[in-house]
Amino acid sequence: MISTSDVYSLLLDEIRTDARGLSCELPEFNRIIRLINNEVYDEYIARFEKDQLSSDELGKLKVHNYNLALTAGVGSLPASYYRLIGKPRTLDGTTYRKVDMVSTFEQASRDDDYLTQATVLHPTCTIGGVDGLGVMRIRVKPTTITQIWIDYLRTLTTPFLDYMVHAETFVPTFFADTADLQDLPLGYTYRDGTVGGAGVTVASISEDFGWDEGDLSLIITKLVNKVAKQLPDELLLQTSSAEQAKADQI
Repeated sequence: MISTSDVYSLLLDEIRTDARGLSCELPEFNRIIRLINNEVYDEYIARFEKDQLSSDELGKLKVHNYNLALTAGVGSLPASYYRLIGKPRTLDGTTYRKVDMVSTFEQASRDDDYLTQATVLHPTCTIGGVDGLGVMRIRVKPTTITQIWIDYLRTLTTPFLDYMVHAETFVPTFFADTADLQDLPLGYTYRDGTVGGAGVTVASISEDFGWDEGDLSLIITKLVNKVAKQLPDELLLQTSSAEQAKADQI
């Protein structure tokens, strides 16, 4: 896990805030890292299982053998679902059968011909539509199948850096990624405007990056590139763009 506060400190070092002032405020930082987090994920998914690196990096985000109950062949995918990997499976007696995932158009074509229609031995499925909570659904044929097992990549937690600010110096103090309540002392103001005092506590909503230390340089490179585009510093932009290009080739 990469500490979000460490990422912020490293970013300030990279863009030399000592020379140009605070060029990336915390609210802006929290918006940018959400985007960066998704960009890193998408890059690994683009080359998913093509090499050992992508397999290792996404290993912690894999969920295996998740069991879904089906009603009339329809089930809601888990709330953490991001993308299906491998083939779903059904249990026919004591034998697991692979479920062939098809497009909606292909499913319609198969349904028109009894020779290609889905059977218990050769089931099919499509993904699409949502339930009443807006959760994606999977539709399995034949509809007599009552449960299915899937492997999938789960969604990422969104990194966030929570903080309080000293009323006189305006220096922020960061909260850790923890479930413990945090003290908000007198003389400090929480991010949402709550004023500190004796016995005042807040719940930290800080979230660290889910990536490993090996991804730190990639995250910082992407961050610097994003921030550099907003600064009147052509050299920083050129350098960060070159670093971004090298990172994309790894």
